[in-house]
Amino acid sequence: MTSNINKAVNLTSYFISLPTWQYIVAVMLLIAVVFGLIFDLEKNLTFKAPIKEITDALVLLFLPAILSSLIIKLMVGSMPYRRIAATALGGELVYAIAYALTLLLVGSDPFLAQIVLLIGSALVFVLWYVIARFVFVLKYRSILFAIIQLLFYLVFLVGSSAIYAPAGPFLAIAAKFYFSSLILLGALVLFFFIINAPMKKNLGLKSTDAISYLSAQWLYHNKDMEKAFVQVGERAKTIVSIMGFKRKKDSVFFITPYVHFGPFGNLGGSEFSSLIAREVDNKYKSKTFVFHGTVTHDLNPVSSSELSKITSAIDRMLKKADYAKAKAALCLGKYEECMSQTLLINDSALVSLSRAPNLTEDINFGVGLSIINEAEKFVKRAMVVDQHNSETGEITSFEPGSVVGYNYLSATTDSLANSNKKKSKFAQLKIGASFVDPGALGSIGGAGIKIAVFSTEPMYVMVVIDCNGITPQFKESLEKEIKNQAKGIGKNPKAGETGIENGMETGMGSGMETRAGSGIEVGIFTTDTHQTNVVRGVLNPLKAEDEILGKIKDGFSKALADMQEAEFFSDKLWIDIDVIGAKQSIEVVSTINSIVAVAKITLPLIFIGAVLLVFAIASRFWH
Repeated sequence: MTSNINKAVNLTSYFISLPTWQYIVAVMLLIAVVFGLIFDLEKNLTFKAPIKEITDALVLLFLPAILSSLIIKLMVGSMPYRRIAATALGGELVYAIAYALTLLLVGSDPFLAQIVLLIGSALVFVLWYVIARFVFVLKYRSILFAIIQLLFYLVFLVGSSAIYAPAGPFLAIAAKFYFSSLILLGALVLFFFIINAPMKKNLGLKSTDAISYLSAQWLYHNKDMEKAFVQVGERAKTIVSIMGFKRKKDSVFFITPYVHFGPFGNLGGSEFSSLIAREVDNKYKSKTFVFHGTVTHDLNPVSSSELSKITSAIDRMLKKADYAKAKAALCLGKYEECMSQTLLINDSALVSLSRAPNLTEDINFGVGLSIINEAEKFVKRAMVVDQHNSETGEITSFEPGSVVGYNYLSATTDSLANSNKKKSKFAQLKIGASFVDPGALGSIGGAGIKIAVFSTEPMYVMVVIDCNGITPQFKESLEKEIKNQAKGIGKNPKAGETGIENGMETGMGSGMETRAGSGIEVGIFTTDTHQTNVVRGVLNPLKAEDEILGKIKDGFSKALADMQEAEFFSDKLWIDIDVIGAKQSIEVVSTINSIVAVAKITLPLIFIGAVLLVFAIASRFWH
């Protein structure tokens, strides 16, 4: 299954970010100039560089490309010009190759040279249609754009004497080119018919519609894809867990909805990590941390409207919240490569899991429930979260029956068993929290970076980053920098700035300076939000950046300064929610791989057949 997922995911590597339109136009001009420099368009391969040859190349290649792109831009004013220009650039490059081959062939075989021109123009015709139809998502105007660009190239080709063109009236020549283009377009329609069949049968959705939906989301943040998710989705039962810390003037909430923050962009639950926090903070004037639960893509919500089911559950739990004075302790557990940082608060526990520096990927909900049940043998209520803090480039998930699932379970038992053996030191609950605005960093989602500090022994620092994982190298660097920063604060505290001295005065503990320096445990968490997966690939881990490191260190200082006593409550609620589902997730991956396998065989065969048909018709009627 993992290999199938890797194959499907690798398809997203074909998505690219375009440069500016000025750069693209400059390349269009360069192609024409180079063509003129290399080929003497009248005398054929004399390698001269007179002004006339360059001018002829500009007329044959650059002018039709730039004019067609400008006309199409006028027809779709909302479309960024760089996308249109990039398509025109691709078409110009194909024409340049076709013209070069024509120049090489015309002396020995004019008929074959004519075939090359017809096939080249037909390929560009199909290129424009496909991009306008499936990337620009212009269902009806796509064919018009293909017709327009071919007309421009024909006008300049027939009007120029610099290169070979079929003899005859313009309309007769145009008919040949358009007829050849329609043959290739017909072959494309046949190809679409073949690849639509598997997805239509298995998921009730055409492959071509799925491509359009994906393009609409990537380019325009359109949510039409959610209609397809709703069709194939299923009802699921899951949990929403909450921990509340009521302070003198505000509250801090830890929330874990056991849904996956995917699939990508703004679809389904991709933005839930930020949307949940924003809605709760606006309503309760709080500081909300949202964590990544033990779930996989099976529990991707089918649409963003499913958010209301989660926030409604949060409201119900907060309405009946019963806060109490609390003490907190930190317990650490380990088994094989898996580790558990368990924050004990009264009769509740926040269990966070990681395999760093080994791959720390999604944990199946079934495994998560087993860990929750195991933890609740020691405490009344447990919130189990996936730190998701070591992205090594592999794509997998940890399923029931796996060795990793067992190791996680054992690490959790180890951490809680340590608490029962009285190895943990309980201290009066105090919490400090800060929010770091990452600015315009595209690698971080809307929830930004949040830091919490607890008055445990050792002091527990939680850094929660709204991103799609993090590299193990940056994770380790963050931990080291925070510990060094704490050591410096412990030696040279500044009253009113760090909050450490203030904490000591209010009973945080006479050893706080020592704990800050030598007794500190850092937990790096990511939400695994797929909000940031909007261009190419589905692996976009946070990598080392000085700006982010500086912001996190500043946030740590602010969280220390924010340390306050707090009362505590915890709760969890089962809810119904519509998700894509396990069966459909497997079906989608398998179907995509089947389509790709079929396409690899059928596309070349259909294309060769179309070219042979053009050749046969040309031989019969145009020779």
